[in-house]
Amino acid sequence: MRQIGVWGDDGVDDQISWLKVSVPFLLCGLFFAVVWFFLPAEQWLLLIGMMVAYIVPPLGRETIIPVCILLGIPWWLVALALAFLDFAGGLFMAWNFPLVLRIPYIGPWVGRFMAAGRTFLDRRPWLERLYFVGLIVFVSVPFDGSGSIVGSVVGRMLGMTKTEVLSCITIGGIIGSFAIALGIDYIANLIPAGTGLWVSLAVFLLIGTALLVMYRSYSRRRETNA
Repeated sequence: MRQIGVWGDDGVDDQISWLKVSVPFLLCGLFFAVVWFFLPAEQWLLLIGMMVAYIVPPLGRETIIPVCILLGIPWWLVALALAFLDFAGGLFMAWNFPLVLRIPYIGPWVGRFMAAGRTFLDRRPWLERLYFVGLIVFVSVPFDGSGSIVGSVVGRMLGMTKTEVLSCITIGGIIGSFAIALGIDYIANLIPAGTGLWVSLAVFLLIGTALLVMYRSYSRRRETNA
């Protein structure tokens, strides 16, 4: 079993701690300032709203990316924005994990999640041997609850270092976001030109519903086997 190290409390002063809290948010602000030069004001505001929605569950890549592409935002920019948010979220968690544990409601949930996950992993030691690739897959595939925040918690349970977890989250975010964006863009190009917005939205809704039904079926089968 890999040894779990302590994340965060390195004995640094409050000034450095505040720097670690603020840097991920400053990076996001800088990113959106650069994006301003690539989008009209309306689409820029829409993208910011979609990124905020991405942070707040239950919306994920499989929902945010189709909506943004359907509303005219370039697929590569949507994918880049989501991948960057995953990186920023992973960086925040790596630098401020003890702070997250002290946040009301979120901290106790993370603690319970880690306790249950640790028990699960102790019964399946072979999973820990696939820790690096497994975490990349977990972040890249739109599972329920996957992403940079939960991915950081899972990586910590596996005893991974901050650098390892941040690398997995960044790679997984890039793979997952660009794969979905490319697929949605390809599907959008198959829809005949001149098709109304509501027809296009219905097509994406049918695809999303089919994927959701497949995932729920897989989840129930997994719970039954467990």
